[in-house]
Amino acid sequence: MPVTEFVGVTKDKDRGVTSNGGLYEFWTEDSAHVYLHDTDFRHLTYQPGRPPVLELEFVYDPQWTPPELSKTPVVVFRFEDVRLVEWREDHEGHDCVTAHPDAPPRQVELFDWDGADLFTLHTFTLYLAFHAPRAEVTVRAE
Repeated sequence: MPVTEFVGVTKDKDRGVTSNGGLYEFWTEDSAHVYLHDTDFRHLTYQPGRPPVLELEFVYDPQWTPPELSKTPVVVFRFEDVRLVEWREDHEGHDCVTAHPDAPPRQVELFDWDGADLFTLHTFTLYLAFHAPRAEVTVRAE
């Protein structure tokens, strides 16, 4: 079973991406602490080319941004050679967001990695499962 290659993430086994912590919390190769619970899922882009590419973008709220990411509060994951397994929108979640503007539509509930090449993302309104042999993590300004 192939194991995803991570680029832009520390190689330190205690601070990098693990199947126990998934992509929920880790450090970049520049020692910036990424904690997705403090971010909002902003959007995704899927390009069904050769290879298929999926980009996921998360952004920190200014009050929760770690000091080392204050100038680069946007976290971008770029997955290459993606094979989508499931993409499900939660219509009840969307209805809730429409009826209650204070509902957290972009809150990250879980962003998991199985230790091989399967990823699952759960937000208030989205469930996404996919395989990818390569993942690149970058941080950037707004």
